[in-house]
Amino acid sequence: MSSFDTLAKNWDKNARRVAVAKSVADHIKKCAGENLKIMDFGCGTGLLSYNLTDIAQKIVGIDNSPKMVEEFNKKSPNLQKIKAYASLKDIDERFDLIVSSMTFHHIPDIPKLVAKLSRYIIPEGMICVADLHKEDGSFHDRGNEGVYHFGFDVDWLVEIFSEQGFELVCEETPFVIQKQKAYPLFLLCFKKRS
Repeated sequence: MSSFDTLAKNWDKNARRVAVAKSVADHIKKCAGENLKIMDFGCGTGLLSYNLTDIAQKIVGIDNSPKMVEEFNKKSPNLQKIKAYASLKDIDERFDLIVSSMTFHHIPDIPKLVAKLSRYIIPEGMICVADLHKEDGSFHDRGNEGVYHFGFDVDWLVEIFSEQGFELVCEETPFVIQKQKAYPLFLLCFKKRS
């Protein structure tokens, strides 16, 4: 069982996580349209997804923690409109918008992930990523197991997305997490070139 499975039941009780998700969603809405088919990659319990329902025609969450997926789906009033799955292998459609918040630093191979996600986006569709700016490894209180990046250099991510046919259309600082010091988050929104 992964640490995220263990944490799933009480995940939404953390006020900071709830605030981050709401702020990231509000900033995404400034860049995105409406009536969108949305994929939330690394959706967890759906904190970000459920803040995007007002611009969504449909939301598909993806998370490799079965317990997170279970918590996500317990909240859904309509599993036809908003539902999570434990694997991208379960998905055979394309999306107007893919979002991901605080997930990329848990992924070992970012170029490989961006290439994979780009296959799920329509031409002119968008991918919005929120995560930590480069940090010294002190962000995670419980240690860095399962953490592959201590935040990111934004220019490096822009280059990776550009290589997959995306252009940066929006860059924001949606939240600054205050712990023993300040950890600013970035939000980058990329549009797929047609």
